[in-house]
Amino acid sequence: MTALAPRLTAVLALAAAVSLAGCGNQTPSGQAPSVTTTLGSSESPTATPATSASASPTPGKTGGGSTVVTYPTTAKGYAQALLTAWANKNSSRIDQLAIQSAVQQIKDNGYPNSQWTYINCDASGETTSCIFRNAHGDEVLLTLTTTQIGHPTAVTQALLSRTSYPSNASDYVGAFIQAWRMGNLQRMTRLANSTVTTALKGQTAPSGYTAYVSGTKVTAEATPAGSGPSYVFTFIPDNLAKAHALSAVSTN
Repeated sequence: MTALAPRLTAVLALAAAVSLAGCGNQTPSGQAPSVTTTLGSSESPTATPATSASASPTPGKTGGGSTVVTYPTTAKGYAQALLTAWANKNSSRIDQLAIQSAVQQIKDNGYPNSQWTYINCDASGETTSCIFRNAHGDEVLLTLTTTQIGHPTAVTQALLSRTSYPSNASDYVGAFIQAWRMGNLQRMTRLANSTVTTALKGQTAPSGYTAYVSGTKVTAEATPAGSGPSYVFTFIPDNLAKAHALSAVSTN
């Protein structure tokens, strides 16, 4: 018994050491893994499709700071969105709505009066054209790819016809008559005034005429002779080459 005591003590010590080594490799059942994932303020746990490299934040936002870029689903609304971005000098929004050749046209046109009035939208084939006129009588023609409306870069063309103010009285009346033919009431009022525009609204503009200047009056006589009345415009000499040069009109 005395000889076995040292050997039994060694066996028990070895068993205890093996037991402690086994416990050292176990993980408590209720403890979470030590790997963590951190999302920044602009990150989201779900993937967000990219709209364009130049997309800018728009009013609609989702939680977590991600941005939702929206595109109007009607031609009129899409065109209005572009005109709003143009007026606000929001180049990133313009990039979202128009192809680069149209973006360049907008840059080349500068920043016209932004009080736009919708005239019409006309779909023809694969494109839709929308016309708007501003308070200065400038007319913009926006062309859109019809199937792209509701999606990025639907606008393919942005043509702007600005109101001009001739320095010559007879040319000034000619510009007014051309606006009259087009039904551009804003341009008519810009070249004359609301009284002149109201007097002629609803009447048919002469398709041809000969202009005669006498003093501060320009007579536009319809051609061929007898094809229509003659119109006598009174102009303000100091306003030539500027707005509102035509102050009155009468019919002969």
